[in-house]
Amino acid sequence: MDLEKQALEILRTFEGGEPYQLGYSGGKDSDVVFHLAKKSGVKFQAVHNHTTVDAPETVRYVRSKRGVVVLYPPMSMWELIVKHKTPPTRRMRYCCEELKEYSGAGKKVITGVRKSESRNRRQNQGFVTLIKPDRTARKLTDDELFLSNDKGGIVVMNYDNSEVHRMVESCYRTSKTLVNPILEWDDEYLWWYIQKEQIEINPLYREGFQRIGCIGCPMAGKKRWREFSRYPKYKDAYIRTFAKMLEYRKVCGNKEVAGWKTPESVFQWWMEDQCMEGQISMIIEGNEITGFREKG
Repeated sequence: MDLEKQALEILRTFEGGEPYQLGYSGGKDSDVVFHLAKKSGVKFQAVHNHTTVDAPETVRYVRSKRGVVVLYPPMSMWELIVKHKTPPTRRMRYCCEELKEYSGAGKKVITGVRKSESRNRRQNQGFVTLIKPDRTARKLTDDELFLSNDKGGIVVMNYDNSEVHRMVESCYRTSKTLVNPILEWDDEYLWWYIQKEQIEINPLYREGFQRIGCIGCPMAGKKRWREFSRYPKYKDAYIRTFAKMLEYRKVCGNKEVAGWKTPESVFQWWMEDQCMEGQISMIIEGNEITGFREKG
């Protein structure tokens, strides 16, 4: 199957009504969908959600892109950490929701989501995904073309169907609809396509970076050490924020966490993939810390 042709067809199939919103992160996937959206001829507005913890090179790169609107969140990462009284973790990713996913309500949003990027995306994304769909859409999950995902949305399994098309058109105004044209692209094809089409990409890739995202993102694992070595001011900012977080926890009367005696010890805890001796792991239910477990 010609993956470029498939992507262009998906974009043209679901065009209609208001222009698409294209989620532009400054990474290679978003540059490819930005290129495809222009090539398809559909109407769209590219939007970048500034996270306040992007690499300086990414900030400059995004600002250099013509046609990209930059949105600023109500609260910065530093304010969110204090508000939630804990650093973001792999399991409690409040930062994504409040810094990246707040825009696009009631719109059809073009994303650069690819199945090869993560198991979660393979399980929870289709060519079209309805976020918080209405009752009419939910009734269609008995149809083989629709599948509920574990986050309360509906994955459209087969986009090449007029009934599916009409359903999406009727529902997107009351929910966020994600259109994922490069869902099936693997890394090899993606890089080949970038070279073939001579698509401009973030300069950090030329320096060996494999991911472009928030500095300190827990999903990056041990690669964060390299990020903080390159951007020490971000490390300092996190530690200053952890100091404010600890003070706020005291004011709120929260239980003292073993291993969180100083801002530096919080940072060390946060950077470890597994608990060290005497360290505390959090028991999390939903977005709430319900208890703690000490190792040792």
